[in-house]
Amino acid sequence: MNSEQKLKLTNLSSQAVKWQCRLDRYTSFVIGGPAEALVKVEKRPELQSLLAFLVEEQIPWRVLGRGTNLLVKDEGFAGVILLLGGDFNNVEREFTNDADSVIVRAGAGCSLTRISFRCIEWGLTGVEFACGIPGTVGGAVIMNAGAWGGEMSSIVENVRLTTADGEKVFVRQELDFSYRCWDGFAPYLGKAVVSEVELKLKKGDLDIIRQNCSILQDRRKQIQHCKYPNAGSFFKNPSNDSAGRLIDVSGLKGLTVGGAMISEHHGNFLVNKSGATADDVMTLMKIVQAKVKSDSGVDLEPEVHFI
Repeated sequence: MNSEQKLKLTNLSSQAVKWQCRLDRYTSFVIGGPAEALVKVEKRPELQSLLAFLVEEQIPWRVLGRGTNLLVKDEGFAGVILLLGGDFNNVEREFTNDADSVIVRAGAGCSLTRISFRCIEWGLTGVEFACGIPGTVGGAVIMNAGAWGGEMSSIVENVRLTTADGEKVFVRQELDFSYRCWDGFAPYLGKAVVSEVELKLKKGDLDIIRQNCSILQDRRKQIQHCKYPNAGSFFKNPSNDSAGRLIDVSGLKGLTVGGAMISEHHGNFLVNKSGATADDVMTLMKIVQAKVKSDSGVDLEPEVHFI
């Protein structure tokens, strides 16, 4: 960005702009070089104004949630990183004409953990599968996050996008989800931000909901426990199989490249064992893909996103 663009970005932002801000501190991998600028956004009108500016000036930008499903390149990002705070962290409920259902409205920056706990307090069922899934509801919708047989597509009622030109709401009938992907978002990639999500949940028995959440959290800790920084499950599971099983069958657990390692506990976790670089992780990823393809004939597709 030139000096004029930097000044305008500063004037458009309600929060102080962080220049040449390292992104490793914003990701669970603890890997990544600096972004040219990092801006925290707290309201939808401000987000729209920023997007209009970035689009008009043709400045690259990305939204960063909790950084839990992300690998940032060592050279960083030559553009603006947007963090959603303020109003984007709100979560509230709205009763409907259906006595058994409740709408939960959440800002895209709200963590799935917070939503899960709030729904436990309210005695709402349907989101238990998300207990323990790191990340924000906005990112969870874009990647159709799921676990234990449940996924976001089963509970999303509508999604609000904010663009440089205004806002657009997708109702449930317009949403097009597939495994670990909201396919309908593809035309808006790089043009819009998920700013709000409505979930349709059912009223349930508080004790049963709390018990189910506790069981799933314990199961997640047992299966996915890892003492090193990581981005969660690195590869998507192939149809009717498990990426972790395939990696284990190929004898890759414990393999290291530089500071990156395939977890000895869970084959689908690539971890930052000791000062790993993004290049270390990418090299390890390619080794895994090649070996599993050779041994099992399966092409493993990354679930992790890249900046």
